[in-house]
Amino acid sequence: MSTSAAVIEQSGSILWPRNFSALCLVIVCLCAVARELGPSPWASALAGIGMLLFLALQWRQIYRTFQFFVLLAVGLALALWFMDYVTLAELATAIDRAAFFTFFLTSLAVLREAAGSSPLVRRCGTVMVNQPPGRRYLLMSVGSHLFSVMLNIGALNVLGTMVKRAINYGDTEEQRRIANIRSRRMLTAVLRGFSGIPLWSPTSVTMLLVMSAIPSLQWERYAPVGLLLAGLFILWGALLDRISYPQRAVTPGANHRLHYLIPLVLLVAVIPSSASVVSAITGLKLFSALLICVPFIGVIWISYQYRRAKPRLNAALIVRRISRSFPVTFTNQRNEVALFTSSGFIGVILIPLVDPVWINDWLQHANIGDAWLMIMISLTILLSSLIAINPMITVTLILGVLQELPNLTISPTIQVAVISLTWAVFSGMSPFTAALRFISSFSNVSPVVFGLVWNGVFNLTVLLTLYAMLLIYL
Repeated sequence: MSTSAAVIEQSGSILWPRNFSALCLVIVCLCAVARELGPSPWASALAGIGMLLFLALQWRQIYRTFQFFVLLAVGLALALWFMDYVTLAELATAIDRAAFFTFFLTSLAVLREAAGSSPLVRRCGTVMVNQPPGRRYLLMSVGSHLFSVMLNIGALNVLGTMVKRAINYGDTEEQRRIANIRSRRMLTAVLRGFSGIPLWSPTSVTMLLVMSAIPSLQWERYAPVGLLLAGLFILWGALLDRISYPQRAVTPGANHRLHYLIPLVLLVAVIPSSASVVSAITGLKLFSALLICVPFIGVIWISYQYRRAKPRLNAALIVRRISRSFPVTFTNQRNEVALFTSSGFIGVILIPLVDPVWINDWLQHANIGDAWLMIMISLTILLSSLIAINPMITVTLILGVLQELPNLTISPTIQVAVISLTWAVFSGMSPFTAALRFISSFSNVSPVVFGLVWNGVFNLTVLLTLYAMLLIYL
């Protein structure tokens, strides 16, 4: 066999499972859309087959921890079905939840693919890094927040790399001290901006979980509260930064022109706005409409990046990008798909096994009011994250059981606010979170030091404020 033929055969052996795996994800997403549009009994079975095929093809590259969750989900489903603890209808509901979670990941992957190659993202990052010290923290935090809406954890890579390149440690001890302070302030701002995403963003996994677990609450009803919390979250971090470091005089410069950030703000606003239009036309829930819109927004953004090409060439470049990059992007999220689908599935099939009446009686016997119940839930999620228990499992189960409690008087908005604020805190504190491990790799300290020392006062004050508000108002 010739060398070229061998290369072609090897490439084909690599491309086939990757492309077929990506096709499986697309089929699962189409099934999720079909279930959102109306009764489609066939969609559940087809989605389940598609997910199993994808996980089987990608099994060797999935982390062992996530393999365990997949096996646990399958094992629980079989055991509970054979023992008649769950019905086929309940299993179909669990599959539908897992398929919707897969749709969420795959839809946002298109947006990340577009944002990752956008000159706009790089230019905005450069503008934020080169701001004067007095305003740099706030802009880095807000910019990280906006980036994270589209890039998720990829925003930490973009901004962390820019921060690392912008720092010049110099030769003297004083220069190194100043450089370390500058690095600490910028990286902390980036992490806190990212951590605020769970408070409101429809592209965050937190909103996906809580909106799936609380069907009575629509995202558009909660969004104003979440945006207010996110604004206070970011402003409190800026205030702590200003208190910790004296303000320096602001000197004008070319890189201080903030109008470069306007297109980024408008682009972020387009995502929920377009979803609102589709929701009004189709009658779909806004969250579902958003996930349908996002891939189209991503493809249009990619097309805009090729705007200098003639229409026919532009179309050819888009097709080539979709055929070459998308399969890689989709299959690279194999670990997330394994975790999300298994978490959603487990949450649905385990909730019917819990006796809500017994839990309600125990709460009344222990004289645990609404405020202390929410504080206990927050602390359970927080402490579980500190001992490496994935919050997706914890939040899915807790919210599912909470909705089954009789005579529950805590409003869905308060439930979501407490869950999202707790999620925002542990994402910037627990050394087991991917975000903290990732951003700390750009600093000279460990994730433990970054989360508990650099970000400790901020996290503690946010938690204490949350618990005080619960005790006052509930």
